[in-house]
Amino acid sequence: MFLWCFKPKFYKKSKSTTSYMKIRLNIVRKKRIATVNFLKTDIVDFLKNGQDSKAYTRAEGLLEELRIISCYDLIERFCDCISENLSLMLKKRECPEECREAVSSLIYAAAWVPDVPELKDLRAVLTRRFGNFIASSVNHELVEKTEWRRTPSMELKIQTVKDIANEFLIKWDPTALKLMLLRQSSALQIEGKMETGADDQKIEKEKSLIDDQSEDESVLSENWRRDSFSKGSLSSSSSSSSSSFRRESVKKKMRKKKILPYGIISPPYTKPGARNDEKA
Repeated sequence: MFLWCFKPKFYKKSKSTTSYMKIRLNIVRKKRIATVNFLKTDIVDFLKNGQDSKAYTRAEGLLEELRIISCYDLIERFCDCISENLSLMLKKRECPEECREAVSSLIYAAAWVPDVPELKDLRAVLTRRFGNFIASSVNHELVEKTEWRRTPSMELKIQTVKDIANEFLIKWDPTALKLMLLRQSSALQIEGKMETGADDQKIEKEKSLIDDQSEDESVLSENWRRDSFSKGSLSSSSSSSSSSFRRESVKKKMRKKKILPYGIISPPYTKPGARNDEKA
């Protein structure tokens, strides 16, 4: 205890963090193992009842839990490596080669394993002393298990179900399940092809409609121009005909009116009774 007080801060922080991390890993690992056992019992029950498709779907969840447990095992192994080489890490300012992979892998895993919050504290301690991790020195298995995970293949799922059946001494033939999965995959492929064909037909129809509309618009524009030209000619002809008709009507009116010479028309100031008086 007296010697512990005189230890550097890096040593004390790394030692305590790795010890707390191992406790945390044991707790979360037990929970994952319990879920693995539960999924295995479900798969066994489905196989006994002849529900192969349900057992196949549960195999994906089982593989995911096993992947996380394997990540925990790798992290615990790297923690042991650091705790064993802490005295060597104190002597050297740079990270020694014996624990370079462990340091880089733990710094990398802090962003991918949220179940262990102590990884963030250890990452802060290690980066403060050695800098950021080196990508080339990170464990490849940890990278494969922590990066963006793809859905497991059909063969891997069937193999896990087969292994569980052998573990619990169940006679199970996967041929029926394989045939069903192949039929489903072929049906999905046919549906995809039909959808792509329908989409192509829709696109062709839309293109033909657009072409027809453009043709109709061009025809309408041509007809409109022709109509406008014909209307202009008709209006000009009608205006000329109306003007000629007016001229002829004026000429006819002038012909009908006969201009009499001055003196024949009785002036307005004479009265018919005056002539009678003069005769009398």
